[in-house]
Amino acid sequence: MAKPTIKDIAKECNVSLSTVSLVLNNNPRISEKTRTKVLEAVARHGYQPNVHARGLASRSSQAISVVVPNVNHIFADIYFGEIVSGIYERASDQGYKVLLDIANKQFIQTKEYLSLLKSKRVDGLLFIAASLKDDYLKDFVGEPCFISVNHYFPDTELNYIAVDYEDSARQAANHLMELGHKKIGLIAGTNTYTGLALRDAFIKECVSHGLSESDVPWVEGGDRWSQEEGYEAAGKLLKDHPDITAVMGGNDRLAIGAMAYAASQDIDVPGQLSVMGVDDIPAARFSNPSLTTVQHRLYDLGVLACERLINIFKGEIGQCHEVLPVDLVVRESTGPAKTA
Repeated sequence: MAKPTIKDIAKECNVSLSTVSLVLNNNPRISEKTRTKVLEAVARHGYQPNVHARGLASRSSQAISVVVPNVNHIFADIYFGEIVSGIYERASDQGYKVLLDIANKQFIQTKEYLSLLKSKRVDGLLFIAASLKDDYLKDFVGEPCFISVNHYFPDTELNYIAVDYEDSARQAANHLMELGHKKIGLIAGTNTYTGLALRDAFIKECVSHGLSESDVPWVEGGDRWSQEEGYEAAGKLLKDHPDITAVMGGNDRLAIGAMAYAASQDIDVPGQLSVMGVDDIPAARFSNPSLTTVQHRLYDLGVLACERLINIFKGEIGQCHEVLPVDLVVRESTGPAKTA
């Protein structure tokens, strides 16, 4: 029989994991009624708290490290800003400080990312949007107090939390096909596993509905997934495949860049070309036309990433392999496929 966990106790008592933890640590904030109920469940199941985890918690630095890629003007980027804001909000609520680091050459070569944890300067580390090149993060295999945020490394046991890129692709593909689009260009960021997952799932969904792979031509979206790269990629797509009636961007910035290219060529969106993206950054709502997209709730992702990291540090959960749901947001940039 499997050993009972703190999650089992919390579920039976209909309380949160943190409430069980507070009871086990004799916190006076808990009511006597709740304390009695939890302790009775603990005794009934013979639950043994994770002594190692509790020992770590007692030596808490009350700080977490948030690491972002080494990209120019990274903190001005809305994608990272939304996630970091969510992390900071939850960390602050829990009494934690947030240390921001950039994964530059020195940070990687000196293995600063490991020494942060080993020296107990932080209780845990969140790495946002790692790329295929960040193979060194596999050093964290076996280290519970690390979570890859909105990225994952297939075939490893690394902790991660990410939005569902495959479902994003399926919802986007179905939206465009339901509008009658049968030749759809794809601008794909391929320097991340999540980007590859979105590209492959989008093409697969289109093929499963009767399109051929040649009906879904795709081009690289660059390493920065920027408006400029979307502009250039859209130009290549439309010059090589002038019969496409829709363009799907791997994120909103690529899609907004594609719309800018269409405008420069007097191509009406959505009358002649439908365009959609992924993320639902604030600019998507206020672009002209407003952008159809798949909402990823990046702020909420940051909140949950921070929450799960603290849960792991406190011994309330053992790992985090979590995928968050997404929603299609239909606006003005997509419409029925143009007819000859």
